[in-house]
Amino acid sequence: MNTPAFMRKSIINKILVITISGAVVVSVLAFGIFYFIFTSEGTYHFLENILNYAKSHPLTFAIFLGFLTFQAALIPIVMTYFLLKKEVIDPLNSIAQHMEKISMGEIDEEIPVEREDEIGNLQESFERMRMSLKVIIEKLESDQL
Repeated sequence: MNTPAFMRKSIINKILVITISGAVVVSVLAFGIFYFIFTSEGTYHFLENILNYAKSHPLTFAIFLGFLTFQAALIPIVMTYFLLKKEVIDPLNSIAQHMEKISMGEIDEEIPVEREDEIGNLQESFERMRMSLKVIIEKLESDQL
């Protein structure tokens, strides 16, 4: 998949795009529902029944509207969660695992730099640090022999 450059360079841009996409999905669904309601036969009676119910059961109707609002907000929230997990949490866990190995003396395994965004910058920095440590350790070992 060809990802636009502005999304490859920054995680926050990916989050913004996925959140806006979720909001667009919710808006399109709402448009479809309202269009169906207002173009159907008996819409006037349907809306009149809703208003009468709201007047006679305000608490129940308010809870129902709150539930609908929550459901609509859930779409971009869930989309953002999965994006954050895939794009931030998983790569940070991978970097942490590599750092743990380095702290235990396993300094030969390279840290792959797979991205061009902030996580890629972090991977690259840790890889440079690993290489510097390896050179220092090799120098120290050769001096002791």
